[in-house]
Amino acid sequence: MGQEQSRYGSTDAPPLKCASPTDIINDHLLPIPALFAVMSFFRRTLSLTATATAMALVAANPHACVPPPHCPGVTVEQGFIKGFSQNDTNVFLGIPFAETTAGENRWKAPKPIGSFPEDYFEATAYGPSCAQAMSGTAITDQSEDCLSLNIWTPQQAVDLPVFVYIYGGAMVTGGSSNAQWQGYNFARNDVIYVNINYRESIYASPNAPELQGESQNFGILDVELALEWIHNNIEAFGGDKSRIVLGGHSSGGVHVDHYLWNHPDTFLAGAIEMSANAHSGPAYAPAGVALKQVVQEMLDAGVALDCTAEDYTLDCLRAADTYAFQTSHFNSTANTWFAPSVDEITRFSDYTDRFAKGHYPTSLPLIVGNSDQEGKIFSYVYGSENTDFSSWIRTFDADLAFVPADQLMAAYDESDYASVSLMSGASYGDARFICAIDSLLDMRAAKQPTWIYRWFGNYSNVLPIPDLGPSHGSEVPFFHGGNECFSPLDGVTDAQQQLADYIHSWFVAWIKNPSAGPGWEQARPVDGPLGRVGVPEHEEEIVTSTTGAYNRRCQNVYKPNYPNYPVVQNPVLLAGSA
Repeated sequence: MGQEQSRYGSTDAPPLKCASPTDIINDHLLPIPALFAVMSFFRRTLSLTATATAMALVAANPHACVPPPHCPGVTVEQGFIKGFSQNDTNVFLGIPFAETTAGENRWKAPKPIGSFPEDYFEATAYGPSCAQAMSGTAITDQSEDCLSLNIWTPQQAVDLPVFVYIYGGAMVTGGSSNAQWQGYNFARNDVIYVNINYRESIYASPNAPELQGESQNFGILDVELALEWIHNNIEAFGGDKSRIVLGGHSSGGVHVDHYLWNHPDTFLAGAIEMSANAHSGPAYAPAGVALKQVVQEMLDAGVALDCTAEDYTLDCLRAADTYAFQTSHFNSTANTWFAPSVDEITRFSDYTDRFAKGHYPTSLPLIVGNSDQEGKIFSYVYGSENTDFSSWIRTFDADLAFVPADQLMAAYDESDYASVSLMSGASYGDARFICAIDSLLDMRAAKQPTWIYRWFGNYSNVLPIPDLGPSHGSEVPFFHGGNECFSPLDGVTDAQQQLADYIHSWFVAWIKNPSAGPGWEQARPVDGPLGRVGVPEHEEEIVTSTTGAYNRRCQNVYKPNYPNYPVVQNPVLLAGSA
C-alpha cells in the first residue's frame, strides 16, 4: 500500500528548534467551520482569505519562541514535549495520543501511543487532519496517522480547569487546526484549552459485516482515548484532571453526547453540547452496503485490489492506499452514509430506556443550545436542487425519514417563509439540530442540572454566505472569545469583539464552576427557562425567555417520532429511485 510519512518525521534527525508561526500557519488553517462536503463553492474562495489573514498575523510576529531556551516543555508518560510561546501563552500542537490508524490498524480501535522516538516530541506544528473526502474541502493535509491534540496553557499554570473542544463537520470533514478554535482566550483567562482530531466517515464508521457484534464506531473510540490521554497527562501542563469540561459543536456535540451515554461514571466536571446531540444526524446504511458501493467504484476507477465488491474483506481493503477510497460515492453527500451505526455498545437505539436504567451521568452540569436559525445556511446550499417541499423531503430522506412525510408536510406553512428553500432549510435545522436538542432536554432537565441557550447574533461576516442571520456554527468563534479566533473573518467590528468578550467571560466562569450555572435559571421539562444570547440591541446581557416560545413544532411533530430514530436506509436503492 502507499506509505504515509510519519508524524514524527525521521527519527534520525536532531530535535528541532522552536518554530516560528510561519511553520504552523499553513494549509491547516481552515476558513469557516466545515459543515458538509457539498459546500465547496464557497470554501475554496474563503481559504484564500483565511491564508492571507493568517500570514498577516505572522508578519506582525515573525518569531514565536526566541531564544530556544525559553521554549516551554513538559514531561508526560510518552516522553518530553517541547512547544512554543506566543501571545503570552504556551502552545503545544500536534501531540499524538494514539498510534497511526493506517494499514493494518485501519478499522480497528485506536491504540494508545507508546513512547515518543528518542522520548522526545516537537509540538510546534499541527498534525494532519484525519483522512476524509477531498471534494469540497480546503483540508489538503490529510493522513490516517492523525490522532493528535493541541493544548494552550497560561505561562504560569497550576491546577487550572481544562476545556476540551471537539470540532464539527457532520462526522465527514473537519480538523482541530481551524483558526476559529484556537485556545489563546481561554489561556488568558486561566483555563487550559485542548482540542482533538478523530477519525471520520468511511475510516471511522465502515459498518462492515465482518465487524458485526463489536463496536466499529471508531471515531467515538478515538474521542474516548483522547480524553483518557488528557486525564492521565494534563497535570503536567498545569491542569487539574478533576476539573475537565468537555464541549463540542454540531457533530462535535454529538460526540460529547455519545461520550456521556457511554460513561455514566465519568470523571468530567461538566459538558456543553452546541447544536447537536445523540439524536442528531442522518440515517445510516445497512451493514456492508455503502462499503460495497465504494469498493465497486474503486475497481471501476482502476484501483488494484485482490478482491471484488462481492467478496471483499477488510484485510484486502487495508492494503489499499488511503486516497484510493476517494471515489465519487465517497466524495458525494452520500459520504454521510458512513455515520456511526447503532451497535448497542457505543451508540444506542433507546436513550430513554438507558436514562431510566441509570446509564447516564445525571449529576453532571450540562449546557445545551442552538442557533435561532440553524437550518438557514442549508437552504442556500441545497435549495436550488429542489422545486417544492416534497422534493426536499425526498432529497433529505436520510435526515427526515423518522418523521412521516404527511406530518412534515402539515408542519410547515409556506406563507411563513420568503421561499420554499428557506422553509426546507428550517425543516432540516429542526430535524438535525433544534428538535434533537429539545427531544432529550425534557428528560434531562427533570433530573440533571441543565441550562439551555439560543443564539441570536446576526453578523454577515461570520458565515460564508451573507445575510444568513444566526445560523448553524455562527456562535462558535464568539464562545471562543474572538481575537485570534476571528482571524479568518473579514471586517470584524469592535462590537463583535465586545460581544465575544462578554460571552467568553460567562462561559469561562461556568467552566471554572459548572455547578453554579452560566447565569440564568436551569431548564425545566417542556416549557422552562432559556437564555437568549447575542440578541441585537442587548448583546451584553442574557435575555431570558422560555423553551415553550420556540419548541411547539418539536414537541408536537418531532418528539413523538424519535422512537423511530435513526432509520436504516439503503443509499444505493435510494439513488436508483431518484
